[in-house]
Formats: sequence, C-alpha cells, structure tokens
Amino acid sequence: MIHILHRRDRSAIALLLLTILGVLLSRGAVAAFAGGAVLMVVAVLKARLVVLDYFGFRGTPGPWRALLLGWIALVGCGALASPLLQSIR
Repeated sequence: MIHILHRRDRSAIALLLLTILGVLLSRGAVAAFAGGAVLMVVAVLKARLVVLDYFGFRGTPGPWRALLLGWIALVGCGALASPLLQSIR
C-alpha cells in the first residue's frame, strides 16, 4: 500500500486542525455551555498525538505508553474536576 503522507505529517495536520477547532470552540457560547470540557478533550487528543508521534512512544512497549497516556488523562480529569465541583455546588 502506498502511503501519501507519513505518520508525522498526518499528525501535524491533525494537530493543526485540532488547534483550529479549539480556537473556534473557545469563542462564543459553546465554551460557556460546555464548561471547557470539549476544549479539554481536544487538548488531551493533541497531547496524545505529540507523545506518540513526536516523542517517539508509538513503537515502545505498552506499559510506557500506558503510563504517559494515563498521566495525560489524569491531568485532563484533574483540570475538569474543579469546574465540575463548582457547578455541583
């Protein structure tokens, strides 16, 4: 199978599109309505791409990838915890 773009090129395009999506979602009522949750999901997706493709962890053993991606998820959930707790009060 012929690959037109290498994985890093596809990741760069995805990062660019996710950045544009984040900028568009941060403007207007969508950001206020979602409470930043959508923006945090976009940020976690971008961090995953950077860790896997630019830090070179795509080909590493599973536990290392799981550790880094778990850390990203933990930080993302931690960032959402404060606004969630404030909305419950």
